[in-house]
Amino acid sequence: MRASGEERLSKDITIRGLNPELYNSVAELSRKLGISIGEAINEAMRLLLDVMGGLRSIQPLVEGVKEAGKSISEGISNLTPVPISGIEEIELSKEDFEKFGRRVLISNVRKVVFSQDVDEATLEKYVAVIRDCDEVSFPKSISKLLALSKCRDVDRVTFY
Repeated sequence: MRASGEERLSKDITIRGLNPELYNSVAELSRKLGISIGEAINEAMRLLLDVMGGLRSIQPLVEGVKEAGKSISEGISNLTPVPISGIEEIELSKEDFEKFGRRVLISNVRKVVFSQDVDEATLEKYVAVIRDCDEVSFPKSISKLLALSKCRDVDRVTFY
């Protein structure tokens, strides 16, 4: 079997489109290493095949990392609160928050009223901060400390 392999190695093979500068560099390197140009080229091709095979084997990992990156990016954008500001008065219900599906930062609104159906879980999940508002009204079912923890620079907080 080895004899036929050696026989194959002694065949002349023409490679079109070979870069002469690369060929000369390989020829110089092979002289320094004391091997033939053919041996140097064969080793380079083996190395290329090994590298490409290795890349193919890690391709699923690379794709997984890409997908994880997309998921992280989407997760970060979902965590970043959407600003709601510059409104005179707004009443927000649990349904409003659930339909929107994102956290909000409420600022510079004269009066904010949370509907009776807004519970603590909804407030915690969807309201990041309420700031620079004149008045904010919460249902009595909301813990005062939870409500106050959401407020910054609010003139008046009421519970109804």
